[in-house]
Amino acid sequence: MSAGFDLSDRVVWVTGSSRGIGRGIAEHLARGGARLVVHARTREALAGVTAAVESLGSDVLGVTGDVRDEASLVAAVAAIAERFGRLDGVVANVGGAAFGALADLDVERFRRQLDLNLTAAFATVRASYPLLRESRGAVVLVSATGATSATPLFGAYGAAKAGVEHLTGSLAAEWGPEVRVNCVSPGLIRTEGSMQAVFRGSEELAAKAGSVAAVGRIGEPSDIAFACQYLLSDAAAYVSGAVLVVDGGPTEGPTQRILRAIAE
Repeated sequence: MSAGFDLSDRVVWVTGSSRGIGRGIAEHLARGGARLVVHARTREALAGVTAAVESLGSDVLGVTGDVRDEASLVAAVAAIAERFGRLDGVVANVGGAAFGALADLDVERFRRQLDLNLTAAFATVRASYPLLRESRGAVVLVSATGATSATPLFGAYGAAKAGVEHLTGSLAAEWGPEVRVNCVSPGLIRTEGSMQAVFRGSEELAAKAGSVAAVGRIGEPSDIAFACQYLLSDAAAYVSGAVLVVDGGPTEGPTQRILRAIAE
């Protein structure tokens, strides 16, 4: 591994790391020698990822709590400081989409999407800021490709993620040069959740979905993990305020969609 990408002995906190993309990021960084802070809402949910990261030889701390709750975040950061005495990186991974037409979506459910995807991301990195500033560390926020394209039935989620991308630039401008802040924007990624909710457990449907990406497949958690490794590492020392799209690449644009509609 090039020295620029090396995260050996750096302390990195990955929120929402008990499963899915977050777990993939945590395990990948552990393989690279980072010391991991893993997170979930309950101790029971943490057991699997904690054991997995330990088996990879990483020094690991598990913290619990709701990232929408400021007191929980303050307690988590205090635990990190007590255990490691430093914090070099944060991946604010917690998020989730609520399915529903905007005409039928009540205001409270819309607000919950903003809280989970945008406010929680800000609260996480704000609580971490004093330690990150001391270490001249790095932040990776997690957006989604729906932030920049209209996605019917996921309007609240897309609006929240668009806010995450704007927040990335604002934080980078205000917190530099001590703390770099970037964002990764995943496309469709294979997780336990997406395989059930999107593909109904069908590998055939997953392969069909992958055919619309330029690389010919859907993404894996490792694809996002490599992007996070880059943005956290010295290889990205001159990168801040950026949004790195990891979606396999498009195969058509607006003109192609119109032509396809005419042909059909």
